[in-house]
Amino acid sequence: MRAFIRGGFVHKVVSDFSKTVIVSEEGIRLASEPEPKVREKYINELDKVLITKGCLDARIKGLAREIANGFAGVDEITCVVVLKGGMFFAADLIRVLDEQSNLRTRLDFIKCSSYGDRSYSSGNVQMCQLDNIEGKNILLIEDIVDTGGTLRVLQNYLKEKRKNFKTCVLLDKGVASGIELDFIGFRIPRVFVGGYGLDYAGMYRGLPEIVVIKKELLK
Repeated sequence: MRAFIRGGFVHKVVSDFSKTVIVSEEGIRLASEPEPKVREKYINELDKVLITKGCLDARIKGLAREIANGFAGVDEITCVVVLKGGMFFAADLIRVLDEQSNLRTRLDFIKCSSYGDRSYSSGNVQMCQLDNIEGKNILLIEDIVDTGGTLRVLQNYLKEKRKNFKTCVLLDKGVASGIELDFIGFRIPRVFVGGYGLDYAGMYRGLPEIVVIKKELLK
């Protein structure tokens, strides 16, 4: 990883996506990508691009290889996707898994949230019931780990029913304790992020990159 300076901005260029990528506050991009900029219509709401689309795509390929190795000897896994934030990440990850591994994938969804329209976790986790997953090989797919409250509830529930259980998260802030994460895409600073399925009060999910939301916008 090396620093790249252009026009007053410093973005770190990353080339190794075979393991968890550590992201500093400057953000990261590929060498082949231009210096990332926040879209003009969001200039008063978003601080910066933290992780570019190219970096997301590259790391997802690395994660797919890790997952295939982690489930070595297994023919089929059930991917349990946490809605709504995990849907973009999960769709791309499962597509790559199908393309570059021998794993067969089933898909299930669970809606679970402790944020609502706030920028902080309330600690009160609401969870909808899953279909029958008794005795299956489970890959839990989550968008981000912050306090870990939501994920802890999910893990405790799923571990009781699984045959083989692993957890994959796109983003980890590195502050949650007592949670086992088998596959981590990026470790990020303690900032509030959106984009690529992640939202703030329903906004920014459709952005193809991970962005930092301005502090003054947060409740």
